[in-house]
Amino acid sequence: MCAEGGCGACIVSATVEHPVSKERETKAVNSCLVPVFSCHGWEITTIEGIGNRMKGYHQTQAQLAKFNGTQCGYCSPGMVMNMYNLLEGGHAPTMAQIENSFGGNLCRCTGYRPILDAFKALASDATPELKASCVDIEEVYKICKKTGERCSGKCSIPADLPKSVALSTGGANWRKVNSLAELRDALVNVGETPYKLVAGNTAEGVYKSEGIKEYIDVKGVPELRSIDKKPGAITLGGNVTLTEAMNFFASVSENEFKYVNQLATHIDWIANVPVRNAGTLAGNLSIKHAHHEFPSDIFTTFETVGAKLNIMDAVGDVKTVTLADYLVLDMNRKFILSIELSKKGENHRFRSFKITPRAQNAHAYVNAGFCFEFEDTKAWKVVGQPRIVFGGIAPSFTHASNIESYLTGKNLLDSAAISGAFAELGRQLNPDRVLPDATAEYRKNLAQALFYKFLLGLDPSKVSDSQKSGGTNLERPLSTGKQDFDTDKSLYPLNEPIPKIEALAQCSGEAEFVNDIPSVPGEVHAAFVLSTQATGTIANIDPTEALAMPGVVGFFKHTDMVHYNTFTPPDFGYADQEEIFCSGNVKYAGQALGLVVAETRELALKAADKVKVEYKNSTITKPVISMSEVLQNAGSRIHPDDKEEENEDETASHRTKAAKIIKGDFEIPKQYHLTMENQSCLVLPKEDDSFDVFSTTQWIDLGQAVVARCLDIKASKVNMSVRRLGGGYGAKITRPSQLAGACAVASQKLNRAVRMVMPMTANMELAGKRFGLRNEYEVGVDEKGKIEYLQAKFFQDSGCNLNDSPLRSTREHFNNCYDSTKFKVESQQIRTDTASNTWCRAPGTTEGVAFIEEIMERIAGETKLDPLAVRLANLHNNDNPIAEMIAELKRISDFDARRAKVNEFNAANRWKKRGMSLVPMQYPFDFWGNHPAIVSIYQSDGSVAISHGGIEMGQGMNTKVAQVAAHILGVPLDSISVKPSNTLTSANAIVTGGSLGSEAVSYATMQCCKELLKRLQPIKDKMPNASWLELIKNAHGKQIDLVATYMFTPKDNVKRYNIWGAAIAEVEVDILTGEKQILRVDLLEDAGQSMSPMVDIGQIEGAFVMGMGYWLTEELIHDPTTGRLLNTRTWNYKVPGAKDIPADFRVTFRKNAKNPDGVLQSKATGEPPLNLSIVVLFAVSDALRSARKDAAGDDKYHQLSKKCIIVKWTRD
Repeated sequence: MCAEGGCGACIVSATVEHPVSKERETKAVNSCLVPVFSCHGWEITTIEGIGNRMKGYHQTQAQLAKFNGTQCGYCSPGMVMNMYNLLEGGHAPTMAQIENSFGGNLCRCTGYRPILDAFKALASDATPELKASCVDIEEVYKICKKTGERCSGKCSIPADLPKSVALSTGGANWRKVNSLAELRDALVNVGETPYKLVAGNTAEGVYKSEGIKEYIDVKGVPELRSIDKKPGAITLGGNVTLTEAMNFFASVSENEFKYVNQLATHIDWIANVPVRNAGTLAGNLSIKHAHHEFPSDIFTTFETVGAKLNIMDAVGDVKTVTLADYLVLDMNRKFILSIELSKKGENHRFRSFKITPRAQNAHAYVNAGFCFEFEDTKAWKVVGQPRIVFGGIAPSFTHASNIESYLTGKNLLDSAAISGAFAELGRQLNPDRVLPDATAEYRKNLAQALFYKFLLGLDPSKVSDSQKSGGTNLERPLSTGKQDFDTDKSLYPLNEPIPKIEALAQCSGEAEFVNDIPSVPGEVHAAFVLSTQATGTIANIDPTEALAMPGVVGFFKHTDMVHYNTFTPPDFGYADQEEIFCSGNVKYAGQALGLVVAETRELALKAADKVKVEYKNSTITKPVISMSEVLQNAGSRIHPDDKEEENEDETASHRTKAAKIIKGDFEIPKQYHLTMENQSCLVLPKEDDSFDVFSTTQWIDLGQAVVARCLDIKASKVNMSVRRLGGGYGAKITRPSQLAGACAVASQKLNRAVRMVMPMTANMELAGKRFGLRNEYEVGVDEKGKIEYLQAKFFQDSGCNLNDSPLRSTREHFNNCYDSTKFKVESQQIRTDTASNTWCRAPGTTEGVAFIEEIMERIAGETKLDPLAVRLANLHNNDNPIAEMIAELKRISDFDARRAKVNEFNAANRWKKRGMSLVPMQYPFDFWGNHPAIVSIYQSDGSVAISHGGIEMGQGMNTKVAQVAAHILGVPLDSISVKPSNTLTSANAIVTGGSLGSEAVSYATMQCCKELLKRLQPIKDKMPNASWLELIKNAHGKQIDLVATYMFTPKDNVKRYNIWGAAIAEVEVDILTGEKQILRVDLLEDAGQSMSPMVDIGQIEGAFVMGMGYWLTEELIHDPTTGRLLNTRTWNYKVPGAKDIPADFRVTFRKNAKNPDGVLQSKATGEPPLNLSIVVLFAVSDALRSARKDAAGDDKYHQLSKKCIIVKWTRD
């Protein structure tokens, strides 16, 4: 997905001979970063290799499936392979080790909790409850026919492979060397040719190398992988991996090398397990050497402890240098031979820090190391010059040399000395600002805070009790989860908590996504050419250089779209017709200008970069990329959307009644969907001028129409099919049709199959995001915080077009569960020079709830009332369960007692603060659109096949459909198959979105089954004791139609209903650094009578964690000059990871809450919990309120912006 080792979807197992010990070791690696030539002598095991439907499943695969730890399934193979390698690593991992090992595996669907539970059950110290849930090993393995033993999933490799290898491809040479002599010889022979030393190759995940002609594989050189410990010194070969170094340091951290335990701890903060398994010490330092701005943790920590590098050149001469000197050393035809660490006495103190956007797998905002020697550890007088190193300040900054000199000989208990040190540090720290990195102000403050944190941690006995917490790091406990729901066994398999029916296929890598569809002869690959600026008019597009590249077969642009050039047709409800290819005026940076088609995907992507685009005006007009810019200047970019008429006399009357009038605003920026499967499409020309289209779309009807119009053929000639999506969240509603139209035109003109799989970077630039919104309001309240009147004006950042707007939902959900009779709302859309925004999970509803809940917080802050009391005062009095649910949630979560403990904690601690918040929710839910289904019974064996108009994208739709059919027909669940959705059986189906798809197609399926039973009833009346197969055989013999269709519409027997919920979050914040952790979340939701409780639990947890990312870690940053989106990679766009989720995550379904208005008494679950996720933002705000009270002596209200990223709040 990411092609940089940041998502984990590509993890495989590599068994490799260690060049020193000669033992073979198994480890996880990111296949996207490992060159094939680098794999000489390796055993590679993929997800299919450890288990599949043919030979049986590996326990890790079966375990993940059983725990419903797979939803869309795109991340599942990587999760399984990471766990498989932990188990193959030679020791039984503990639960803590397992939980700590998934920092490099992203999942946008599940919220991680079931994944962690599934794998922790395999730990050496698993709880009895978890162990009891393990899959029986005999149930999943098969016996190898060759050995008669359990199949290992792999066979041994030949023993006579050559050690050295010389290969050539694509104009570049590859040489594998196995000794220092061979390495030096290779360096001599490269001459002036651009070359690269290859070990782990993980640097490609940070900086892509270009123009390399000679690759020298150095992994097999024993001297570079050796580790030597002698009295007083440790020597590590340059190619020692980060994992090896970390494990070694942890094993020898005693006596004079006690300090290396901190090195081990810090290395664990670097990247992730597969990257550390492959990446080397020298490789990490080499990135820093080539890119001084890189905040290398190895450089920062090793330079802090005074490590030395031994540098060898091509003739064998060795030079010893410091790491600081290494940065300016000419390394041409030289390499890091080894790294030396010296012993340190008892009076040395070394500590390092790394502050990042999320808990794991993120580069540092700032990292730091402090190494001091003291005369003794009572007076804390500094002996000699200390070492203070910061990373992430500026490319040229390493040592805080002024403060190092200043502190020499000083006593660190002397307050005057410390004050002077901070003054000196403040003068020397001058961070640069390069977008999308954090602000210079924040990074300077953070560096100073880390120095203070080091001082506080030196001797806690000399620090007051309230200050001690400043010297410690946040300690995250092992995560736990609890799921509480009722089931009715009489309904099984309906209402039965079962894994998704595709779970094993997904966990074994056998589930097919678009790019898994086998290639066909003559197939070519496509890549978009994107605009690099947000404004301007195209003068010329010149593909000459691209077309001259061998293997490039074509280039297409708007002039090739002779029939149709839009993917948002007006007859599908779109006001603005967005172009597939820009025809002249560029609307945003990242807009598609053309399409390159080539023999391989890699070539197509390279060729796309070679297409030259000229603009009529060489000077770029500054783009408008934010709502604030528009609102300052007004003008034609603002488009009124809706307004409630205001009675000025009534408003004036309310103003006079109000005890307090509050004016405020709240802005919510955008969010990227980050589906694990990027936008993809495959178009195949077929006979009869028809086309088969496989698209990652949530709306096959739209895709079919766009392709047909682009090709000027009948819609009946376009056969669109979708088996599953690797995540959707609204990203794949309208945008995939742009790819489908472009690929279809290329396919028609070339008469060849065209495949397009967008890289993440282009995916993020091309496609719109969640809408940004702003609320400006005035509210008047009485003494109890009850709203007397509320006037709100919403502004929505729609991007360059006004399509896909969720403003109606924003307005409706702004009411939430409160008395809205005195609310007046006006809304407007704003055009900016950014990609046209689109639906994103819980679109509009999330923002509407956030707006009103922020107002509740504001009221409480301004009136000094309890936020929950304000909420309760404003609840509407309609017949509903929300007050009861709030009381129940408080009871089961022990809210009041925990609130008291939080207050006690905050009173006792200055630098760690905890906060709590409770947010309620009312989610009005309605049905719309056409949702067809077809159910077929086969007379040969009585099995059942279903196809429906919904799109399975991880939400468990197919599972619910199968459970409904099995329940209604009375047949075993395993007799039912759910087929891909397609435009033949599901013609004219509406988009799958808004959480209603599962219910709607389940209803349609239910009606099909009832119709089939109706047809079978006369036979059953005559054969009351007949088996199902006998019944079907007899019906078939009597020519009874065993195929039924039905199309669900809002006219069916369902009604609009409300989903109710409430959530409590408790958080802890490090006030010095801004780091935070979610200690506990309790979520109570009214899910009706769930059709599939495990599926619905997964939806709730996943939605909530996606919302946590929205509020806490995710941020989109544009270049203010060009308008280009700058953070388009997993490297710099951070969704939550496995250790960012609540440490204690409890989800409860409301008891005895059957829904009389829904489908089979159920309620939707896919999106509502995301609305509740803002509770984490308010909990953090609550924690900071205590900190401000300590600092300023008051607890007046301070708004915490939506982007509660640590860059923001540590400035307060």
